[in-house]
Amino acid sequence: MTKSSGQSVNLDNCVSVITGGGSGIGRSVAMELAKATPSENRSSTRIVVSDIRFEAAQEVVTSLEKLGATAVAFECDVSNEEDVVKLANKTKSTFGKLNLLFNIAGVNLVRKLHETSSNDVEWLFSVNVFGMCHMVRHFVPLLKAAAGSETAHIVNVSSGFGLAVPSMGPVQPSAYAGTKHAVVGLSDAMRKELAPDCIGLSVVCPGVVNTDAWNSMSFRQARFGGPKQGTAESKERLKAWGQDPKETANLVLAGLCRGDFFILPLDDAGRSSMRTEIEERYGALRSALEKSYKP
Repeated sequence: MTKSSGQSVNLDNCVSVITGGGSGIGRSVAMELAKATPSENRSSTRIVVSDIRFEAAQEVVTSLEKLGATAVAFECDVSNEEDVVKLANKTKSTFGKLNLLFNIAGVNLVRKLHETSSNDVEWLFSVNVFGMCHMVRHFVPLLKAAAGSETAHIVNVSSGFGLAVPSMGPVQPSAYAGTKHAVVGLSDAMRKELAPDCIGLSVVCPGVVNTDAWNSMSFRQARFGGPKQGTAESKERLKAWGQDPKETANLVLAGLCRGDFFILPLDDAGRSSMRTEIEERYGALRSALEKSYKP
């Protein structure tokens, strides 16, 4: 279920920027990225841990430094373009280059679209889609400087909801699914746009992962309605069904090293479910295509 972007990716001696790096998949990618380098050379792994919650980012930096990696924490709200510009400038002034950009920051809301406020729809798209666009726009110049002679690659995190929308009973994460479809479409276009510049791109479509996505609204920005605590029920659902973010991160890095465009970091149950959903979607598309030839 993977499609190669063309070239394998070398993780050695890289500077990486990870948004949403304070927890969940972002934190696990940072930790596994450091562990991927032998301990004697680990200081050459330089990681910018970016998160809207500075304290969370700093805790990850402390853990990375204990492993021997070089890391710095920056507070950044990816939905705010001024923050992204500052992050790009700080990355350049701190490390002088960029090799890997992990766009992982994202928020989640499970609610029917007609019951979702305009503020919440704007919040979801501002973080999940426009935030990624801000990051790409302001970090591609740094990647271009490395491309050709060094690793230069973007990893955009979408979701299984970006490929197909499974049945979830009485509720559907409609607006969230829309943002994740957008990430897949943008990524597919960008990989073709960036190929002439020798910049690779991968899009990650995980299933359910045991992260704090259930509590995304606890750090919702004031302009979108302010914070609101998630429910214990949502937390328990993710804990019961979610894949370990460490396992997810290792599968992401394995796909990245292979140079895959689509990376589906799924366990056996996730693969089975995703296969069913994808086959249903593309079966419907094939049927529609056949019907288009008939009057």
